[in-house]
Parts: sequence; structure tokens; C-alpha cells
Amino acid sequence: MKALIKDNTVLQIEEVEFEVHSDFTWVDCDDTVQSGDSYNGVSFTSNQTTQEEIDAAIAAKEAKVAARASGNQKLLDLGLTQAEATALTGYVPPSE
Repeated sequence: MKALIKDNTVLQIEEVEFEVHSDFTWVDCDDTVQSGDSYNGVSFTSNQTTQEEIDAAIAAKEAKVAARASGNQKLLDLGLTQAEATALTGYVPPSE
């Protein structure tokens, strides 16, 4: 496999190289290299989002929503209206 490199970034993967502008370079690579990966002149580094990173982002978003919902409920428990609680927390409860 061949990786087409420009500015230390893999732009394309091909089985056979072809003529390209001098700004581009062909480098031998294995089949794990993907477009968008980085190349430092010696080795490739994946820039693909891992499942662990995706799971962490989802968990963080869910925690933020839960915190807003909790804050919203605490304000309601203190006697504020939903409109007042929403104005303070930015949380809009789901429609029933």
C-alpha cells in the first residue's frame, strides 16, 4: 500500500502510486493507515476518533444534561416556576 502525503498528513491510500505534484510524496504503508492520519517522516499516527473517546464524550454530555435537570428540579423544589428555573439553568424539560 502507498500513502499520499502532503504537509505531514495522509491524503489518500492507493495500491499503486501515480505521478503527483512535487508538493506530494508517496510513502509505503500498511493497511491500517487511513486518510487523515499524520506522518512524521518515520511513522504514521492515527487521528481517528476512538470508541473510548466517543463514549467519554457521550458520558460527559449525559452528565451535563443530568446536572441541569437536577439543578432545575432543585429550583422547582424551592418554589420557582418552570420558566424561572429554565431562565437560570437553560434546561428545558422534555415535553410529555
